[in-house]
Amino acid sequence: MKIKRFNCMLSLCAGVAMAMFAAPTFGQVIVFDDSFADGDRAETNTGGENDTSWWTSSSSSGDELVLGPPNMLGLVTGSSGRGIHTVFATQTLDDIGDTLTATYTFTTPATIGTGSSSFRVGLFDTLGRPELDADVSASSGTPNEVAYGRSVANGGSGTLGLPGYLLDYDVNSGADADLNFRAHNVNSATGRLYATTSSGSFSSFTSGPSEGYAFLANTSYTGSFEIERISTTELELTGTLDGVSYSITDDTFTSDSFGFLGFHVNSNQFGSSSSAGDPDNGIDFTNINVVFTPTAVPEPGTATLLLTGLVSMGLVRRRK
Repeated sequence: MKIKRFNCMLSLCAGVAMAMFAAPTFGQVIVFDDSFADGDRAETNTGGENDTSWWTSSSSSGDELVLGPPNMLGLVTGSSGRGIHTVFATQTLDDIGDTLTATYTFTTPATIGTGSSSFRVGLFDTLGRPELDADVSASSGTPNEVAYGRSVANGGSGTLGLPGYLLDYDVNSGADADLNFRAHNVNSATGRLYATTSSGSFSSFTSGPSEGYAFLANTSYTGSFEIERISTTELELTGTLDGVSYSITDDTFTSDSFGFLGFHVNSNQFGSSSSAGDPDNGIDFTNINVVFTPTAVPEPGTATLLLTGLVSMGLVRRRK
């Protein structure tokens, strides 16, 4: 009986040791979780909600609050391409396994158009620019170099663009509908960020497989954009839309820090109007959140501490 009990203790110790040596995943950090319950697009953190501030990314008419329940933040794009964004505490993917995930739930309007890569979600490094934490005005005629950067070749002074990525969704383009990722070329910035992907501003990775998904009118969808550090030199990007998923690996990234989440929809994709208050003027977000999941590796000396602890508990016996 003593031998059996001793063997059980050793098995228990081995299990404890294995658990301690395995790289533990620590609790998720909710960077923000905004359901717009406060009826305000500004960060107020009232009523226990961990919300964030939302800003327009191109036109000042790009967003509207829709009072519920449920409250919603509308992206007004019926007849004009527009975007919205938020700036959050920068999260850096230092360690292998560190993951940043943006999840968004939205409802489509009555009118759905057709377009390739016309619904865009972006995660970028802010480069510490305070101009991003405010409404940003930018168009083809008046690009915003201070906020977004603009290369000499695109008519600017050479200000760097924001490092980061776009996740593109096709809108009702039939059997060929797919997800696609693009990397922002920081030396070819246009001053418009994700409002345009032309002029060498973005490089497209291989498009995802043809999924043939479709956006239905007046329907709720949930999508996500996840970035995970999978090696010292690689980031893995994963995009989802309900049951559709696509991943790529980037080994040429220019930054592993992210503090900007934005959405852009081209004109005539969702809705038929760009007038505030019109229910057919674009998609309405009911929840948007960003979660950072860090992964930690045991510190050196863990084995010594573990063995010392087991000896002190009498679980490891000396041989006589």
